[in-house]
Amino acid sequence: MRFRNNLLGIRIKGVKTFRHNRPLRVMHWVLAPAALSLMASGLYINKPYRNFLFKNMNDARKTHFMAQYFFGLYFLARGYYAIKTRGYRKLFPNSGDIASLPKFSLYELYLNKKQPKYPKYNPLQKLLFIFFAVLFPLQIVTGSALYSTGRLQFLSRPFGGLGNTRTVHYLGAVGLMSLVAGHMYFALTESFSKLKSIFNGYFTPK
Repeated sequence: MRFRNNLLGIRIKGVKTFRHNRPLRVMHWVLAPAALSLMASGLYINKPYRNFLFKNMNDARKTHFMAQYFFGLYFLARGYYAIKTRGYRKLFPNSGDIASLPKFSLYELYLNKKQPKYPKYNPLQKLLFIFFAVLFPLQIVTGSALYSTGRLQFLSRPFGGLGNTRTVHYLGAVGLMSLVAGHMYFALTESFSKLKSIFNGYFTPK
């Protein structure tokens, strides 16, 4: 038996509940390797060092170049999908999420044993999505300015030139890495069944 209206907040113990549809799962697995590749190659480009991922700067630049297109493709596809399906309403926090944030924080800090229940995403996850929505386009704009310093030079002007653009791009990358670490923390610690849902679309409430 499978239960498909989880987004209304209804759950039945032991019954498979629909969580992620196929387009969302596909987009997630386009983003994940692209983001990790951008992080690894970006760190190498910023400060080359010996590792098992890249033999030289040319390999790192090629990886960064290829991954940026998948990253941009994900951003456009995800934005279009969120607007078309109005899914953005479930991605960003509302007044109820903000009000429940202290209670959820107490649970995450092990000061409250009772785990709060949410239809799909908890308040901190939704806050992460807000930062993603800000940093993704920022990285695309600054990265494009650094990639083509001739034709796309105008993109660096709002930041005060290429030097400042590099700094903003680097700090944005550090911020994204921190957010990805937070996202992975919630994914790995909240529920193994929910973690599986990003692969098969369903989870089983306990």
